[in-house]
Amino acid sequence: MPQSTPIHALSAIAGQPCSATGNLANPKIRISHSGQTSTAMTPLPKILIYHPEAATYARLLRERFPGVEPVATSDEGEFRRHLPDYEILLGVTFPVDVLADATRLKWFHCTSAGVDFLMSEIGNLEEIIVTNSRGIHGDNVADYVLGTVLMLHWGFPEILRDQESQLWQSKYVAPISELTLGVIGLGSIGRVVAMRAANSGLRVLGLKRHPSAVEWVEEVFAPAELDCFLPECDVVVLAVPETSETRRMIGVRQLSLMRPTAFLINIARGRIIDEKALVAALQEGRISGAALDVFEIEPLPQDSPLWSMQNVIVTPHIAGSPARYVERAFEVFADNLVRWQSGAELRHVVDIERGY
Repeated sequence: MPQSTPIHALSAIAGQPCSATGNLANPKIRISHSGQTSTAMTPLPKILIYHPEAATYARLLRERFPGVEPVATSDEGEFRRHLPDYEILLGVTFPVDVLADATRLKWFHCTSAGVDFLMSEIGNLEEIIVTNSRGIHGDNVADYVLGTVLMLHWGFPEILRDQESQLWQSKYVAPISELTLGVIGLGSIGRVVAMRAANSGLRVLGLKRHPSAVEWVEEVFAPAELDCFLPECDVVVLAVPETSETRRMIGVRQLSLMRPTAFLINIARGRIIDEKALVAALQEGRISGAALDVFEIEPLPQDSPLWSMQNVIVTPHIAGSPARYVERAFEVFADNLVRWQSGAELRHVVDIERGY
């Protein structure tokens, strides 16, 4: 079993390793966020990284915190062998059956925002803190939403087909400032979408679990008011986590309440929508179009009718993938690692019963 080296001097400043003299020579001294030293800190717990980019996360961890030697793997078998001996796990997803044997695990940090894969194992998470990387996705998701709003509203899929066929078709298009955009889910991502949409001139409505005033949002609805919310919107954006309450919250009835000219944009999770009901609504013209970045099954099966529908934009779960994603997610983890070592409260803690 590879052993991680206890860290005695923890540097929180990127690119500034602890001094080779002084701090590392004295196992009771560490460096805090401010650069001030404090004494009698416990050694850093052992860290296991299970991720497709495990080697990169391990390199960043060693560079930021000299002396740390995490075990890093993308192999499931190796992950299963190591997990029972580790206190901290960094990853994006994992087979949840391992939690029954993860008796030493105290903290799991997810490099993504969604932790819906854990929802079936709440009973095995009572002693484990779960944090996520929310906050790094909002700007990219907002770019995606505004880009697809413009593409759908202007009919760019059709325009591009006309270009390919060398057809010259004139058309009139209303400005997007005449549209109402509704955001279902006003968490960290939904709020950025609302801000960017409002700054682009759209009227913005929102729906959240516990209604309260939200900047940039004209009116906030409760989940029980979904039937009133949907007919108000020209564009409906799904930005909720997948939970037992949100799974298939958009089905036959909800789609029938949307305007026939409305568009649906899903950047949340595929199972928020009844996909078969959506396909039928699109085929029958009961809504005008959709931009879908997530699906019930991913990758989207080749026989899905969504691939060839002329009023649908299909993208491969990329809306929340900013450039330098690993480095951005690592910064969230590194900040929390310093907090963990000092006994401070962690940021971005997930309420696992709620799912976010």
